[in-house]
Amino acid sequence: MTATTERHEIDLHRRVCRVQPDIVEIKPARSAAIVPLFGFLLGVFAFTSIVLWRDQLPFQLMLALMGVALVLVPFSGMGFVYSVYGSNVIIDKNKQTAVWQQGMFGMGVGTEELVPFVKIERIEIEDVSREQQADGVQELAQYELRLLKVSGRRLTLGQVTVPRAIAASGLARAREVAGAVATLVEKPLEEIGIEQPRRRFRKRPQGSTAG
Repeated sequence: MTATTERHEIDLHRRVCRVQPDIVEIKPARSAAIVPLFGFLLGVFAFTSIVLWRDQLPFQLMLALMGVALVLVPFSGMGFVYSVYGSNVIIDKNKQTAVWQQGMFGMGVGTEELVPFVKIERIEIEDVSREQQADGVQELAQYELRLLKVSGRRLTLGQVTVPRAIAASGLARAREVAGAVATLVEKPLEEIGIEQPRRRFRKRPQGSTAG
């Protein structure tokens, strides 16, 4: 197998996969930046309020605002930077490693797990929503992407979650991501419990004719 030379992005559940010739990155979705950005702006507002209205504000309120600013500004700022520039998983062909970043406080600082390519058994896609509920098929189709180590441990790469009506589209995205990773690490890809979703057609009203 050879690595893809086309650069593109594939949307996952709350994440996005960025495929490059020698690197596959799974990053936070752009929407993940909204919450830390709001927290950072709230912290800046609290600090600005102290500076502008320190003579009018009660002392207890000033202490509360200072506490809010001290907590929100650094943590939300780092969370925002990580959501824009950080990665959950980095799979690098040149380094021959797959790295999972730490997720503490949403900052993704440091390495949580490093897996050399030689310790990778295979890449997996599993339909984790295939079991029916008491009232029938689950409303959402969920395809989980994983890396299986030689030791038997499984590490999550991401998940694709879509309404059951467009399960075929979600499965195609899951296969594209898993295929890109499997190609990069040169390991087999296995699908677990997956059947090709059937398209749903609307029944034509009786008596109607094709135009």
